[in-house]
Order: sequence, then structure tokens, then C-alpha cells
Amino acid sequence: MLLVAVVFLYPLFWMLLGSFKANNEIFNTRVFWPENWSGRYYGILFSGEYFDFGRSLANSIFVSLAQGIGATALAAMAGFVLGVYRFRARMPLLGLGLLVVLIPAQMMALPLFTWVNTLGLFDNPLGVVLPGLVSGLGLLFFTRVFRQIPVELLDAARIEGASEGRIFLTILPLVKPFLIAFGFAHFVLAWHAHVIPLLILHSDGVRTLPLSLAALFGSSLNSPQAVLLAGSAIGMAPLIIVFAFAYPRLKSALQEFVAS
Repeated sequence: MLLVAVVFLYPLFWMLLGSFKANNEIFNTRVFWPENWSGRYYGILFSGEYFDFGRSLANSIFVSLAQGIGATALAAMAGFVLGVYRFRARMPLLGLGLLVVLIPAQMMALPLFTWVNTLGLFDNPLGVVLPGLVSGLGLLFFTRVFRQIPVELLDAARIEGASEGRIFLTILPLVKPFLIAFGFAHFVLAWHAHVIPLLILHSDGVRTLPLSLAALFGSSLNSPQAVLLAGSAIGMAPLIIVFAFAYPRLKSALQEFVAS
């Protein structure tokens, strides 16, 4: 386990050290520790000399949170319907959900671009959020989750006169670990998404952090690469914070899901 931890953590450790190095030290693989420890590259990053880091970070947080919360809500509602009720179109709908999982995002890029442009959301973060609210994986996941809810519990609620919407809201606390686990997973996927944001977001003011960092890397290798590494290091902070919050529930959800 120690060896595995070193293998996985070494690139992150090298990235943090690289955010303090000059270009000649970064490109020299024999130099591990920075010769001069200085936070000047972090100062350049926040100065906006190369791109508006604060705005890009805020865009990424907005897009990832909106997708994570929205996709979790929609997938949970759809999973409740497909997991609890039995109707004729149920299996075809599950098949469509599986099809969404199997189709690569690259194949859907052009239709999504046309659709978003028709809605007038081109070069708008909402144009990235909207397609990300649909998750075939979330549909299949929550369908299985809600299948584990005892039918007697639902029938008891109906006898008491609760509507189907009220029943759904009542049993949500029972699946809270699964909601948080899926929300975290979708947040991470949305944070690292590149294909759809690259097609839709063109202006500097609306780009997400991965797009801004990729543009800086592709602009010139003569620019301070430590600025790129500093942006990547700080960009990990939201993921670490969300993971620290979600980990206990994520572990519980995985154990229950495997056991079921």
C-alpha cells in the first residue's frame, strides 16, 4: 500500500514542487528540489497576466456544482420512477439510459453544439451545465438504489394518504449516502470535462479552469510553466474539500451498493 501511495502521490508532489521552479529546472529531470523557494509564480497567477485565474476558478466551481446537484436531482427522480413502478415503457427507458452511457461524448459533441447554439447559450457557462444534467449512469445507479426500498414502506405511506411526490421526498433521507456519492462523482467528472466546454466556451471570461490552463500550456513553452503548475495545484483544492466532505458517505454508499 505504501508503494502504491508513492506511485500515485509522486506526480502531485512533483507538481507542487514545480510551481516554485523556473523553466530550466522544470525541464531538467535531474532537478527535484527548487533552487530558490519563491511564491512569485503564484503572484503572477493571481495577477491575471496570462488569464483571469479567479474568474476561471469560479466558472469551474459554478459549472461543476450546478451539474453535480442538477444531475443528482434528475437522476434520483428518474431512478425512483424506474425502480419503484412497473410499466410497459420501463425496460426501453432503461435501455436508452444504458445507450447514453455507451455513446462517447465525442460522438455527441456536434449535436450538442447545434442544440446549445439554437438555445442561445453559446459561449455561456449554462450551455455547458445544461447537457451535463443528464446522466445515463445516474439513471441506472438510482434505479438499482430505489429497488432496495421495501415496498411495504411505500404502501404504508400511500395508505396514510401521501402523494407520490411526498413519498419520494420522504424516502430521500434513506438514500442520502448514495445521493452524496453520486453528486461527488459527477462533480469530479464535470470539473475535468474538456470536450463540451471546449466547443461551447470561447471567451476568456467564461472559460473553465482546465480550458484556461490548457490554453496557457499551448500558447508557448517559453512562458513560466510554474504558473501552469501553480494553477493546477490550487485547482485541486475544491476537489479535496468536496472529497473530505463526501468521503464518509461515499464509503458507506459503496459498501451498501456492493452488498446489495
